[in-house]
Amino acid sequence: MGARGKTAIIIVAVAVIAGAMTVYYLFDPAESGWMPRCLWKTLTGTDCPGCGTQRMLHALAHGDIASAWKSNAFGLCMIPVAGFLMWLELTRERHAALYAKVHRSATIYAIGVAIIAWWIGRNFIS
Repeated sequence: MGARGKTAIIIVAVAVIAGAMTVYYLFDPAESGWMPRCLWKTLTGTDCPGCGTQRMLHALAHGDIASAWKSNAFGLCMIPVAGFLMWLELTRERHAALYAKVHRSATIYAIGVAIIAWWIGRNFIS
């Protein structure tokens, strides 16, 4: 992918993130009737790994880190990880050695295990 293609991807990604954060700034998902509810929680009564993410984003948009942490601590911790992975994907030619170290099966398994551990921990340990 050329520099123009990467620039376009970055512009679109920033616009989508800014738009989403504007929505979460303006509307509280806990009080909104139109924002989606978690199907897993509706069916089982337990939290999925993503439960609380909308409330977390709303709190972050308002600068309330403590409330964001309470809503979904794992999701909050994964924001810089996701940002790093997106940056690495866009710069993989320039950082080929790092890209090769990160994009391995072990990384995928580790993230999967962390998600499952969070899922179990938030429902049965707390």
